[in-house]
Amino acid sequence: MSHQTGIEASKELCALFGELAQSNIRALKVNIVDDQLQCTVKENASGSCEADYDRCVLPMLEEKASCYVLYRLDSRNDQGHEWIFILYNPDFSPVRQKMVYAATVSTLKQEFGGGGRFACELFGTVTSDVSLAGYKKHLEAKEGPAPLTAEEYEKQLVMEGEAEARTQINTSSKSSHLVGLNFPLTSDAVSAVEQLCSKKIQYCCLSVNVKTEEIHLAESLRSLDANSLANHVPDDAPRYHFYLYKHTFESDYMESIVFIYSCPGFKSSIRERMLYSSCKAALTDSVEEQYKIEIVKKIEVENGKDVGDEAWLMDQVHPAKIVFKQKFARPQPPSGRRRTGK
Repeated sequence: MSHQTGIEASKELCALFGELAQSNIRALKVNIVDDQLQCTVKENASGSCEADYDRCVLPMLEEKASCYVLYRLDSRNDQGHEWIFILYNPDFSPVRQKMVYAATVSTLKQEFGGGGRFACELFGTVTSDVSLAGYKKHLEAKEGPAPLTAEEYEKQLVMEGEAEARTQINTSSKSSHLVGLNFPLTSDAVSAVEQLCSKKIQYCCLSVNVKTEEIHLAESLRSLDANSLANHVPDDAPRYHFYLYKHTFESDYMESIVFIYSCPGFKSSIRERMLYSSCKAALTDSVEEQYKIEIVKKIEVENGKDVGDEAWLMDQVHPAKIVFKQKFARPQPPSGRRRTGK
């Protein structure tokens, strides 16, 4: 089974899922602990699903910690009891934690037996969103605007992560890594960026190590022809690329720094895509500020196939100017009665 974040259900949780049909369990709280999905709280049924709801669900919610809650209804379908799937991502939970929980939703659903077992999905940031009253309000609002899908929610979290990364930039201090990043750069990565900004090397490629939460140097080259740039963009993992583009434009010799963010879509995990996307703005802003350089062009591509030859790069850095020619305005005819020939 493919796990988009590298997080899997623990053996104990899988065993518990297999026993649910014969149990009296009403609600399960699931957390990500040591990169595994684990059941941290469970509650048995003592009344109807409506009577048990707030008693079981609300005590499971913490002010600053994300979690999943699986709540059993009294209704059934061809797979057994129907359930409510709850993702609780409180406002005060760290953005990175919220992103990981959002990206692991599909894994938990698959381990539970698929989305067909859930009669309803709730995404909440405050307890009232996922309380019994919130659940009823959600059912009543089905004719209104559709709630965010899991994919839309993930994109929203990516945007929040980028905003948070920007606000963390501290340009007044310097340290062994570039300031303002969610993840620090290793010494090799810092050295490569410094060399590129001082024009001692022409290319460096950086990668994010999701486990150690660091930005590493993947590759650096003293020189690299623009026509060969595409060969250094991987097809199976996101990367940050800094390239010193040496060229002549309109008879002037130029050395322009270009940043390329490559992300190969569904060939990389959702967690990778979100973390790379969240860090890129802070990375480029920090490089420009700390080394007093200008990144003349920031480009996003899917893989090496999207990176063209030098003519493509030239067009990216110096796009053709569209000149609008003003049409000749025909003078207005003189006022008065128009003369006609005999």
